[in-house]
This record gives sequence, structure tokens and C-alpha cells, in this order.
Amino acid sequence: MEPFNLNLGAYTISQLGYVYNDIEKQAKLLESLFRIQKFGFYENQSQNYTYRGKSTKFHVKIGLSRIFNFQIELIELIEGNCIYKEFLDSDREGLHHFGIFVDDISSIRAKMLKEGYEIVHEGGTSLYNVVYFDTIKELGMFLEFQESVKKSKNLRRTS
Repeated sequence: MEPFNLNLGAYTISQLGYVYNDIEKQAKLLESLFRIQKFGFYENQSQNYTYRGKSTKFHVKIGLSRIFNFQIELIELIEGNCIYKEFLDSDREGLHHFGIFVDDISSIRAKMLKEGYEIVHEGGTSLYNVVYFDTIKELGMFLEFQESVKKSKNLRRTS
């Protein structure tokens, strides 16, 4: 497998996703250090997700802000077995993924699978569908592709 035999240059990294045990503490630090706008917080219960090929449910707290042209997403796991738990269980906190918003998640999903990249986590809510690929070896983090449900025909799982 040749890494990224795709033209990822056609996509824009729109989001920097971080995972921390305490996102409110981290948000205050980032607001202070970088003088970015205050984070908005909400909680999210998973709907229709798989983690490493198995159905899963999880509960997270999310904080969102912006810096430069990036959305900053802070994620705090409240409960459940998922990609964020795996990250925290490996004694890591910090940058977790690059988020790329796409118009056709099915197409990028098929291309990444064809190139041999493993889906670690995928699913959707009433607002969006996401798929995370294991790009740890190449990038040191995951790649997340996200599609608005308004543009989606529903996420099709074919693996």
C-alpha cells in the first residue's frame, strides 16, 4: 500500500480535533493562550455508530471554537467504548484527528478502503455522518471525514 494514493490536496482540513479528560479546563487554557473566542459546549449521545466493526454507544462532551480558518473541537469522553476511549486508554491527550468536511462521504470512504485504510469509527446523527480512518502510522493521528446529513443519502456501510 502506497500511503495516500489519493489526491487529499483536493480537500481542506477544516477541523482540529483534540481529546482531553477535562475539556473545560483545556478550553480556558486555549482561550487564554491564543485569545480565541469562548468555546461553546454541548453533550452528545451516540446514534448508529460502529467502533472497530462492532456496534457501540458512547456519550461525549464537545467544545467548539475557531482559530484562523479551523474549527477547534475538544472532546471529553463521559462513557462508552469508542475511538476516544482508545486514545485516552493509551495515556494520550491532545491532537486526535484532522477533520475534513466532504460532500460525498461514500466516495471518500470507498477510496480510502480501496487504498487499504481501516475504518476505526463511523456513524451518524441527525446532523452529520462521520468516518474515521486509521492513519496513525502515516500522520500520527486519525483522519475524520464528515458530511452534513442535508447533503447525505445516509451513510452506507459496506465493510
